Amino acid sequence: MSRTVQEAARDIPIIADVDVLVIGGGPAGVSAAAGAARVGARVIVLEKHGFLGGMWTAGMVLTLAGFNEWQRPYRRCVAGIGGEWVQRAEDQGGARFDNGFAINTEPEVMKRVADELLMESGVTILFHTWGTTPIMDSTRVAGAFIENKDGRGAILAKVTIDCTGDGDFIERSGAPWTMSDTLQPMTMAFRVAGAHPDPAVRHDVPTLLPLDPGAEVLREPILTDYSSARRDIPLDAAAMRAAAERGEVPRYGGPWFGGLDKDIVWVNSTRIVGDASVASELSRAEIEGRQDTRQIVDYFIREVLAFKDAKLIQTGTQIGIRETRRLVGELVMTGDDVRARRRFADSVAVGCWPIDVHPTQKLVGTHAMFVPAPFDISYRVMVPQAVDGLLAAGRCVSVDREALGSMRVGATCAAMGHAAGVAAALGAAAGVEPRSVDISAVQAELRAQSAIVNVDDLD
Repeated sequence: MSRTVQEAARDIPIIADVDVLVIGGGPAGVSAAAGAARVGARVIVLEKHGFLGGMWTAGMVLTLAGFNEWQRPYRRCVAGIGGEWVQRAEDQGGARFDNGFAINTEPEVMKRVADELLMESGVTILFHTWGTTPIMDSTRVAGAFIENKDGRGAILAKVTIDCTGDGDFIERSGAPWTMSDTLQPMTMAFRVAGAHPDPAVRHDVPTLLPLDPGAEVLREPILTDYSSARRDIPLDAAAMRAAAERGEVPRYGGPWFGGLDKDIVWVNSTRIVGDASVASELSRAEIEGRQDTRQIVDYFIREVLAFKDAKLIQTGTQIGIRETRRLVGELVMTGDDVRARRRFADSVAVGCWPIDVHPTQKLVGTHAMFVPAPFDISYRVMVPQAVDGLLAAGRCVSVDREALGSMRVGATCAAMGHAAGVAAALGAAAGVEPRSVDISAVQAELRAQSAIVNVDDLD
């Protein structure tokens, strides 16, 4: 039996009363907050770090996934707030918004642009702030208790959006949720400086996979030859795999390379198994991620010519997380829906990333992926079955594990967040619950804000 202590009852000050409260300032949260504010809603966004961007910045996932389809004609599938964010970053020298399967960015510029987007939209930002528990009115979320430097407070809201990634608010509201028995591994991304990539191979051009239109499974040799957003880092995959078998290198994926600068290389490689929704597991993963980074960098310096003079300069502020809790919503989208390109009358976003489920069992290298044609995403994946006043956006939406493998990536999360923000704002203005919002009005407003709502909107 766990031990407990009694906390004294106290009055909690209400610090704000808003239309839309967004918990989490990652790609989904920034897009939700800006989208809601541009409808005219009063919006507050809470972020645990001292900057916005989530996995794109704190997690240092600087190769942004999900903007462009992998097959010819390589169409843009996400625009709206997410697209504006990256375009503005490019205008400031912090992104290359091309038609490659992943977009290279600079996290420091992405942070600053996110600040500008939300401030210009009239959003109130509270950094270093946790949305701890929902304020419940029966089965309706009426806001959140928060914790920050000022202590404990309360924010009342007509609609709250869970953009935590881990579904923290979903779980604490009593809304149904699920989690896989095994979770995709986490990754501590890192950057090294002083690299000498192949000067004959350009790093500043898009990587385009030679795939014709139509869904297919991506396997070798294309899987390895075109797996990185940069192709100027020669690496002997077989030799690295053999080193791992000898115990010289820890469990790893890829490695996958990116980055805007020729001599500064971003690396996605570490694979840490654990449950990021549990504080002790997340803490262990952060420590293990830094230790594994050191071992991989040591191998690169010792064995890979391009890295012989390289030096580790940065690991992510936090470890990258692919999978934890998922809402059980009004609709559960499945991998079969993605493969079949099932159409939805209430589509509010388009996905295009492969069914990319990183293996827990496989120790090293790449993994086969199903590459779909662009597909609709239903609004109902964001709506809880039994709790009102609440929406979910980002990787905690209502999907099975295969669909999550596609829809968990940043651009798709931004598109879903944008839709959730607009729906929340329109519902708050009309005095209706998120499940009852006029979906045609949501779709019209999203298009007015330059979003791509369904596959018919693609160029």
